Amino acid sequence: LENHKTVLCFNNFKSDLFNVGGGIDQGCPLSPLGFIFYNSDVLCVTDPNPKRGELSLGFLDNIVLVDKAESYEEANKKLVHMMEKEGGTLEWSREHHAKFKLDKTALVCLSK
Repeated sequence: LENHKTVLCFNNFKSDLFNVGGGIDQGCPLSPLGFIFYNSDVLCVTDPNPKRGELSLGFLDNIVLVDKAESYEEANKKLVHMMEKEGGTLEWSREHHAKFKLDKTALVCLSK
């Protein structure tokens, strides 16, 4: 965004006008499409070799990392690696100024 300004209003508070340094216009019909393209690189953190059992899925600002493993501990270790490795999701988030809310992150383990 260039030359965009906004005001925050909540709980009887109104801020002064300030510059918006990033983000997308709200209400623009092309915004969801642009967001999907913007976030598409984060889905490349998984190994494309199907034998590795890794998969990533995404829609707008939601992503899912999936891993197949023999134990919960192994799956957790592999998922942490996808996040922390060079080129992983945490590096992507820093480079794209898209902070992950790790408190909203969940590890879901399924077994046979």
